Amino acid sequence: MFECKLVRSKTQTAFGPLCLLGGYLTEEGLLEPLSGVEIAQKSVKHSPQQKLTDALVGILSGCKALYETNVRVRPDAPLQRAFGRGRCADQSTIQRTLNAFTRENVSQLREAVEAIQARHCRVFSHDYFAAGGGMLILEVDLTGLKASKSSEGSTKGYFSGERNATGRQLVRVSARNYGELIFEKLYPGNTLSLEVLKGTLKEVERILGSGRASRERTLLRLDGGFGTDENVEWVCQRGYHFVIKGYGGSRAGKLAKSVPEGGFREGPTKGQRLAVPEEGAAPRYSRQTKTVLRRWSDRKGKLYTDYLVSTFTGLSAWQIATLYDGRAGMEADIKGDKRGLGLEKRRKKSFNAQEALVLLCQLAHNLLVCFERHFLAETKAEGLGMERLVREVMAMPAEVRIGRRGKRVRLRLPYLHPWAGAVAEGVAGRFPRHGWPTIWREN
Repeated sequence: MFECKLVRSKTQTAFGPLCLLGGYLTEEGLLEPLSGVEIAQKSVKHSPQQKLTDALVGILSGCKALYETNVRVRPDAPLQRAFGRGRCADQSTIQRTLNAFTRENVSQLREAVEAIQARHCRVFSHDYFAAGGGMLILEVDLTGLKASKSSEGSTKGYFSGERNATGRQLVRVSARNYGELIFEKLYPGNTLSLEVLKGTLKEVERILGSGRASRERTLLRLDGGFGTDENVEWVCQRGYHFVIKGYGGSRAGKLAKSVPEGGFREGPTKGQRLAVPEEGAAPRYSRQTKTVLRRWSDRKGKLYTDYLVSTFTGLSAWQIATLYDGRAGMEADIKGDKRGLGLEKRRKKSFNAQEALVLLCQLAHNLLVCFERHFLAETKAEGLGMERLVREVMAMPAEVRIGRRGKRVRLRLPYLHPWAGAVAEGVAGRFPRHGWPTIWREN
C-alpha cells in the first residue's frame, strides 16, 4: 500500500550548508548593494532586486537553467528564509527581469558586485610588501560561451573543440593567491584575446586601486592569445612582472634554429624540452626579459614549439616554465564554473541579460570561495573544486531552524553524508557555539 500527501515543511531543506551561507550573508548585509540596480519594471509580489537575489540563489543551488528555480529553490522554504526571502519568485518573472536589463542596469549590477566583493574578498587587502614575498598573481583568460545564431553578439569565433560554432567571448581576471574573480566582461564571439588585454587590465587597476608600486609587485600569467609584441611592451611600461606565452608560432620556429644541437634540456612536464635562444635572436623590449623555448610532441609524433617571455631574468628556464604551468589552475576553475555554476548552459538571447547572468555567476563564485574560507577552513572539504562544492557540499539535505531575519541558523546534518563532518567541524572551529550551532544526526 502506498500513500502520498502534500505537506509544508518549515525545517527540512535540500541545501543545509547553503542555508549557512545565506544566514551569514543576511547577518552581514552583504547583498544590500543589489538594491542599487534600478530596473524599469513594476513590483507586484517581488521587486526586481529581490528577483536578482532569487536568481543568485538558483545559481548557488546548482540550477543549470533558470527554469529549474521552480523545482530546486521555490519549494525550499528554509533556504529562502536564510537569504531573507519570504517566497521565491516564479522563474518566468525572474526571466522577465533579466530580459529588461539595459546597459545602464548592467553597469549598476557591476558596481553592486564590486561593492560586495570589496567587503569580503581577500584580494582587496593583499599586502604587496609582506615579508618573504607578497607578490599578487593575476591571470587573464578569454573563454568562449556558445549561444544560438539569433542571440545578440553571437558570432562565429574560436570555441574549444567546436567548429563553426557561434557564441560570445568572456574575459575573466582571477587572483590566483585567493581563488577569487576580480573582473569579468562579455564580448561578441569574434573578439580576440589580443584586443581586450589593455582595457581589461585598466579595469582591474581601477577595481583594485593599483598604483605603480603595487603593479611592480604583481605577476601576470597570460597565454599566447595575449602575447603580441605590442601587448608585451605595454605591460612592460605599466610596470608589471609577467610570464607570457608569445603570440604565433613562426617566431618560435626561428628562435629554435638559433639553439645549438643538444641545447634542449628536459622540462618540468613529461616529454617537454626547454632551451634558451641566443641573446641576439630573442625579442627585445623596453625592460630586460628572458625568453624560454618549449618543445614537445603529441601522441602522433607531431612536433610543437612555442616560447615564453618573462621579466624574471634570474630564474632558470625550468623555473619559468613551471611558473607558467601554474595557469592550469585557472583553466580548471573555468571548467568548474561552467559545470558547477552553469556559466555556459544558462543562455539568454539578450546580450545585456547574458552579461547580467555572467556578473551573478562571478558573484556566486566569490561567495562560495567566502563560504569555503569561513565554514570549511582546515577541513577535508577545503580546496574542493567549484563543481563538487555546489553539487556535493551545498546540496546536502538537513534539518534547519532559522531565527528572525535569518541571523541565527541551527543545522542538523545527516551523519552518513561524506561531507557532514567537515561542515560541522568547520563551523565549530570558526564560529562560537551560540552563534552557528551545527550538529550531525543519524539517518
